[in-house]
Amino acid sequence: MRVLLNDPVAPPEQSSGDRPIYFHRRLPGYAVTPLVDAPELARRLGVEKVVVKNETSRFGLPSFKVLGASWATYAALRDRLGPIGDGPLTPEAMRAWAAPAAPLTLLAATDGNHGRAVARVASWFGLKARIYIPDFVAGPRRRAIESEGAELVVLDGPYDAAVDAALADSSQPGTLLISDTARAASDVVPRLVTAGYTTAHAEIEEQIAGDDRIDAVGVQAGVGGLASATTSWARVTRAGRSPRVAVVEPEGAACIMAAIASGEPKTVSADQVTAMAVLQCGTVSLTAFPNLEAGVSCCLAIEDKWAIEAVALLKAAGVETGPSGAAGVAGLMAALAGPFAGPVREHLRIGPASRLLFIATESPAAGGA
Repeated sequence: MRVLLNDPVAPPEQSSGDRPIYFHRRLPGYAVTPLVDAPELARRLGVEKVVVKNETSRFGLPSFKVLGASWATYAALRDRLGPIGDGPLTPEAMRAWAAPAAPLTLLAATDGNHGRAVARVASWFGLKARIYIPDFVAGPRRRAIESEGAELVVLDGPYDAAVDAALADSSQPGTLLISDTARAASDVVPRLVTAGYTTAHAEIEEQIAGDDRIDAVGVQAGVGGLASATTSWARVTRAGRSPRVAVVEPEGAACIMAAIASGEPKTVSADQVTAMAVLQCGTVSLTAFPNLEAGVSCCLAIEDKWAIEAVALLKAAGVETGPSGAAGVAGLMAALAGPFAGPVREHLRIGPASRLLFIATESPAAGGA
């Protein structure tokens, strides 16, 4: 494994004032996901307490990704159509509101759950979806996306090839790109996707009220959207009591570590197959990078064996997830068990009285889809 220690110094970005949780609460099927106590994992990590936000199911989909896809789609359409009316967001109400935008096809690139989420959201609003995937995406993941009614476009090459193809096709009339990664710092939609993820953090604040000390967070990253949302939560919502944030990536696709180490976004090859398949991304999102560089305390690049072990430990705690969803836990397990344990503990200020937070981001049934 590799470790990069970082000293956050820049002030955090300010939020837009929108609260995506208010939108999500109006959707059919909204439910607060559990915050699970994991005492055996706490013992393994040598800390007082570990809690895990179980994001393995949202709106009937096997990951948290629909939070970002739904908010970004609504907010992007809101700029064209104005806000949707008050009251429950029934399928009929959403389709009637979005009808003036039709015909419209939502585009997205994915090697994981984002594409399926965009396809589901398109169906909510009565729109079409076209999803771009790299050719290493397995059959079950492809079929899951197609089951949402989406057109699937398979690209030779890595995830970044799918991102580039979706971006190129978004110049066609009648399309709207709902991307969770940005090729330009000025891109709006990836910021909206990241903002959508903050619903999970808003729930965490309510769930830990009255017993709310969190000293460090381990969060997995592909292009960096969830990690950026977590970093903002740590630095803005929890200002003055900010937990340190450790970002975890596969050893062969550590694009955030490479970017923070060099002080600018860099592309890594990301062609090494990993069990953490939905984290196999070669380029950090340009809208996420400034926030990550400014706020992340530690980057960890780990081998698959740690993620597989973390899956078993989380299952014992009642959280069933896959290697990608367990990667945040796996990174801290690896860092605190090996030769880097001393420097990492000191830098993150992790000791016997510490309280740690992790987010399990997908169901094992997702198959990465």
